Amino acid sequence: MAKLASDIHKGDFLVIDGNICRVIEVDKKSGGGQFGSIVHAKYMDLKTGHVHDKRFNPSEKVEEADIQLIEAVFSYKDQDTYYFMDENTYEQFEINERVLGNYAKFIKENDKVELVLHNGEAIAVNIPEKVKVKVVQTGEVTSGTDKSVWKPAIIEGNIEIMVPGFIKTGDTIVISTEKLEYIGRE
Repeated sequence: MAKLASDIHKGDFLVIDGNICRVIEVDKKSGGGQFGSIVHAKYMDLKTGHVHDKRFNPSEKVEEADIQLIEAVFSYKDQDTYYFMDENTYEQFEINERVLGNYAKFIKENDKVELVLHNGEAIAVNIPEKVKVKVVQTGEVTSGTDKSVWKPAIIEGNIEIMVPGFIKTGDTIVISTEKLEYIGRE
């Protein structure tokens, strides 16, 4: 099925150069005068895990990928492959770590996810924009009593991010899976 490039959105699955891709970013610019409008899309090739950029004319047709969404549970990880199971059919699916990106650092055994299937094969996981994680370690704010200062913290997955001064070890916080940035406190 085809759609106009002007209708592309972040998270869409498209067929680009014969490969199934997930749109990561879309920037639509309207031109003025002699310059026409363009749609600039950043996308990940789900077969290779490589990220590419492409510019489209807004009236250009792009092919949508024929996908199916199912709920599955994360079972285990073996080297760089993650295994998921459909709890209804007990069928197992595997996804390479590079397709999961930063989300691979946060997924835990028995977490429910939405798998993206193409021709019965798992090609991606619909990754949430934010996740809740525990702060494993953080220090005290050292610059006087100013609690608006940011400080480093280690969160689950052994990742260091910057958090506001009022966050303490053991707190549950919400972070962006894409940018690995603090969003708020649970």
